[in-house]
Amino acid sequence: STGTRMGHFYLDMHPRDGKYNHAAIFHLLKRVIAADGTQLQTPVDCMLCNLPGPSPDGTPACLRHDDVVTFFHEFGHIMHGLCAEGHANQTRLAKCPRDFVEAPSQMLENWCFNRTVLQRLSKHVETGAHLPEEQLQKLLAAKSVNEGFFMLRQFYLGQLDLAIHGEVPPTDAAGLQALVDQLRPKLSLIENPPGCNMLRSFGHLMNQYSAAYYGYLWAEVLSADMFATKFEKDPFSVEAGMAYRKQVLAVGGVGKIANHLETFLGRP
Repeated sequence: STGTRMGHFYLDMHPRDGKYNHAAIFHLLKRVIAADGTQLQTPVDCMLCNLPGPSPDGTPACLRHDDVVTFFHEFGHIMHGLCAEGHANQTRLAKCPRDFVEAPSQMLENWCFNRTVLQRLSKHVETGAHLPEEQLQKLLAAKSVNEGFFMLRQFYLGQLDLAIHGEVPPTDAAGLQALVDQLRPKLSLIENPPGCNMLRSFGHLMNQYSAAYYGYLWAEVLSADMFATKFEKDPFSVEAGMAYRKQVLAVGGVGKIANHLETFLGRP
């Protein structure tokens, strides 16, 4: 509202040869403020996606709903980075406890499952018409399809992560295989195919999530609470949005996130 630049980010949307094939964000520069309060440097981030691009003949790309959810998720991380205030408050690593870092990203996913928001977001590529009510309701209803299995999968991955970083972790490949063979059917209710071991491609554990993957589910609980309490009635509330920015995003890694959430929610 004041016109002051908070920061900027690079947006790398479409696939290309040799590009990282997942979706992620990267903090490139942190905020730097002089002793007299002058802002010497604003944060710079990069948001990297692999969403469908336009055809060579100029035909626009059509995004699936899950593409939109991915975009909102990563943009939530960007907002967390750019809105962090204070000298060096935004770091190149986590700006808060690791088991909260996914809350701002999963927070924005809620807007992708709000009827009013979807009507404004959707547009037919040829007619410009918004998503018909019948299809909109089906899309919202589909959100809960297999949700239980997804939660069990996340619980399994979180427990697997904690087990290999625990006090008595497996010491060889056979032990890791035995652990996967035991935990997957027990927790996800899906048998593990012979010789299959997802630890071979569990990239999160090599990227700051070791012993912290459980944070995805915990952050989802927190983000669902924040959205239901402050935004469900009015997802476009300026007052709630500014409170979220100042009381949750701006504080970054300063203080205890539990205290910041209590202030924002108005309750423990």
